[in-house]
Amino acid sequence: MELILTMAIIAILSVIGIGSYTQATVKSRDTQRKGDLNQIAKAIEMFNNDIGRYPDATDGVMYCPGLTGSEDPCGTKIFSYSDSQVTVYMDKVPVDPLFVSSGRTYVYVPDGNMRSFALYAAIENVEDRDVVVDADKKSSDWGVECGPSIMCNYKITEIGLIRSK
Repeated sequence: MELILTMAIIAILSVIGIGSYTQATVKSRDTQRKGDLNQIAKAIEMFNNDIGRYPDATDGVMYCPGLTGSEDPCGTKIFSYSDSQVTVYMDKVPVDPLFVSSGRTYVYVPDGNMRSFALYAAIENVEDRDVVVDADKKSSDWGVECGPSIMCNYKITEIGLIRSK
């Protein structure tokens, strides 16, 4: 009887431990996503300071599957090319921690005049205070996909984090 009780207690503690580990892993990936987008935004701001506008698709920023039709573009450099001089602002643009397994991507969207931009990611923990989701906690209403059937729910712009729809 004591053996069964001991096994039951161990099983309960294991379930609690696995749940905590899973949640910690999700939060870790989300923290990495936020950090990656902040680093990318800083590189884009340096580009803007030097060139006088934000990068467009021809400047070597964030080519990702589904956006430009390119084969394997994620992880490219952020650079400018002027007067036969290449200036690299970010040598390797980071990719989402789940890019390989789920196709999740970061999305860069400049405005038409190259005077502003938005960077998007899909945060896994919908309870995160920085996530923007609808009432059913499924997606934002930005209409931007961060992977196959994965709606983006985290957005930063040239002015910072956007916490509303």
